Amino acid sequence: MYGVLVWPPEDLRAFMEGLQAAHGVRGFGPPHMNLRQPFDWPYEEEALKLALLGLLRGQAPFRVRLGRWGYFPQGVVYLRAYGGRPFQGLYQALEALAPPLKEIEGPSYIPHLTLALGLSEEAARDLAQSLPPPPRRSFLVKEVALVRSQDKGGLLEVARFPLG
Repeated sequence: MYGVLVWPPEDLRAFMEGLQAAHGVRGFGPPHMNLRQPFDWPYEEEALKLALLGLLRGQAPFRVRLGRWGYFPQGVVYLRAYGGRPFQGLYQALEALAPPLKEIEGPSYIPHLTLALGLSEEAARDLAQSLPPPPRRSFLVKEVALVRSQDKGGLLEVARFPLG
């Protein structure tokens, strides 16, 4: 399984990892923001890198604003992110790469950074309501990462693509 994502800045990553440790929760891999749903790629990894390079050509860096904490009924706690038109355009372009593994987000995808997975709906709601605001209100996305999931639930970065 592959993903195309954005790593948050160091201070935001450390903040989220501190919250995860304090509350005994975790997401899938380190904190990140998906730029499209996870997908399988039936060809060589090099072909995927070339396809991404072509899709990202001319994509300018863009700012992501951070919002409030929220939760999904499936037991996910997340930090809402707003990328505006640049994010939406990139999301739509990347969706054309391959069908998603599960149609869980589709056109209604809400950009976010996941803090916790696997909670009950009640626990997710309570946690989301108790969390402090993030240490910053926005960050500039200057690069995109291609990752591959590993057997033990982690993410292995296989390439980075600078924007601009």
